[in-house]
Amino acid sequence: MTVESGPVSTVRPRRLKWQGVAGIAVALSLLAACGSSGDSSSDTTSGGAATTAAGAETTAAGAETTTAGSGGGSAASGVEAAKAATEENKQEPTKIGVTEPLKTKPESGKLFVWFQCDVNQCKDEGDALKEATQAIGWDYKSYNYQSADPASLVAAMKQALQDKPTAVGLSGLPPAVWQTVLPDYKSAGIPIVTGYIGTIPYDDTIIGQVGSSPDVTTNGEMIANWVVADSDGKANVLLQSVNDFPILKVFSDSFKSKTAELCPDCKVTEINNTIAQLGTGVVPSIVSAVQKDPSIKYVVTVNGPFVTGLRSALDAAGLSDVQIAGESGDTTNLTNVKAGKESAFTALALHYGSYSMIDMVLRHLQGMDFEPDGNGGLPTQLLTKDVDFEIANSFDKPTDFADQFKKLWLVG
Repeated sequence: MTVESGPVSTVRPRRLKWQGVAGIAVALSLLAACGSSGDSSSDTTSGGAATTAAGAETTAAGAETTTAGSGGGSAASGVEAAKAATEENKQEPTKIGVTEPLKTKPESGKLFVWFQCDVNQCKDEGDALKEATQAIGWDYKSYNYQSADPASLVAAMKQALQDKPTAVGLSGLPPAVWQTVLPDYKSAGIPIVTGYIGTIPYDDTIIGQVGSSPDVTTNGEMIANWVVADSDGKANVLLQSVNDFPILKVFSDSFKSKTAELCPDCKVTEINNTIAQLGTGVVPSIVSAVQKDPSIKYVVTVNGPFVTGLRSALDAAGLSDVQIAGESGDTTNLTNVKAGKESAFTALALHYGSYSMIDMVLRHLQGMDFEPDGNGGLPTQLLTKDVDFEIANSFDKPTDFADQFKKLWLVG
C-alpha cells in the first residue's frame, strides 16, 4: 500500500542542495544558530571597526577572505599528490558503503512515513524511499510540508503519530525546528532517520543521518585536489561560501584546509554570501570580486545551483578564462561540464541516500551496529569533461546500488 497525503496540511561521501528563495532563506535562518602564511597580515573591516589577523582579509559587504598555503610541504609533492587523488576521484564507485547483511529478512507489513518538503530534491528522496520500502514489503506514506513554514512540519509529524508508523524520515530542517514533538516520538518508540542537516545528536530516537559532515568534508577535499592538480600548484581561487549554513561551512573549511596543505603557492579568496544575497542571487558579487582581482582563474562554489548564470556573466565581463567548480552540481552545472563551460563538480546521490536511510532503520530495529553519521558515506565521483557520466539530479552510482542493498536486506 502506498498513500501520499497533502500537508496537514570504493564509496565516498555528499549533501542536499537548496533551491527556491523561500526555502534557502528559511533554512539559513534556522541553521545559522587553511592554514596561512606565518607573517602575512591583513585588515578586517566590519561596521567601521578594524582588526588585524594573519593571512585573512575580510570586508563586511561580501565577507571576502584571502588565505595563502601553509607551506607545510614542497609544492611539487603536493601537486603530485593532488593529481593522483584527482585521478582516483574520477573513478566510478562500484560498492555501497555497508557490507554486513541483516540478521533476518525484514518483517513485512510495517509503515514508513516520509515528511516531504517542497523542493525537488525532497521528491526525489521520497520516490526512492517508496521503492526501498516496497522492496521489503513495507507500506509507505508521505506528508507534505512547506520549507518556509516550519510549523507545517511539526503539524505533519503530530498527525503522523496517529498512523503508528514503524519509523519516519525527513531531511533539511534541524531538530531545533521540531523539538516540541520529539518527546512524543521518544514516548512512542518511533525512530527518526534524517538527511542533509549537519551536526546533530543521535540516540534511540534520532538514529542517524545521510549526507552529514564527513560526506561534505570529502567533497571539499576532492575539489581542492582538482584545483591544485589542474593549476599545477599555482591556483588563485575565489571560494563562494554561505557560512550561515553549518553544513556548507564544512565544505569551505575542508576546501581551504586541503588546498593549504597541498599548495603553498595557491591563494584562496573567500566571499561569504549573505542570506539577502542568496535571495537576490550571488552571481553579481562573484563577478565583482573577480573583476577586483583579475588574477583569479577559479571560482569554487559550495553548491552548484547557487551559481546558475555565472558562466554567462563572467563571459560578458570578459572573464571567459575563469573556471567554475564546486559541490552538488545540478543538471545545469553538469550540462555545462559536458559542454566544457564549467569544469568540475561533485554530484548528489539522493536516491542512494534514501536507500541508506531505510538501511539504518532496519539495522536499528534489529539491534545491529551501524555508523549513524553517514552509514558508510554517500557515493561520489569527480565529474569533469573527460569523465563519462549521466546528467541527472541524482547520482545513481553504483548502477546496481539498489540491488546491493536488497541483497543485504535478504530480499534480493
